[in-house]
Amino acid sequence: MEGEEEVKAAFAKTLKVYNDGNEDAKNLAEYWFFETVVRIHREGEGAGYTGLKPAGLDQGPIVPKVDQAIIDEDISEVINYIQGAVAEEIMEHFKHVMHSKDYDVDDVSSARKHINAYLHLTLYSHHLYHFIKNPVLHEKDEH
Repeated sequence: MEGEEEVKAAFAKTLKVYNDGNEDAKNLAEYWFFETVVRIHREGEGAGYTGLKPAGLDQGPIVPKVDQAIIDEDISEVINYIQGAVAEEIMEHFKHVMHSKDYDVDDVSSARKHINAYLHLTLYSHHLYHFIKNPVLHEKDEH
């Protein structure tokens, strides 16, 4: 697994400092280890590392729904929720395009608003599809 050796090496170093150090050294060793693990995890997702986040941050609605789906052995609620959220966002972008499409060709400001609305719809849809299909985020052949 990618990054596994680096995590093992970091753990060994952390454990040595933790076992041999004072309280400050232990805290620093723990922090460094967690930063290393999160950085490697983020790299595996193809995302940048932006530092550790404080505990208790809002996890949003999806994580609890996924946890409940696992307990219930039924993922349909997660699928329905995500489908609804995607449909709502795409529809909102689409409404802006439709509202702006009959602009006066001599009105540059209106033309720009339409192009902007069109680009938001197109790019939102394109990036969403790419995110869903991106194999870096989920290794299908590992399962």
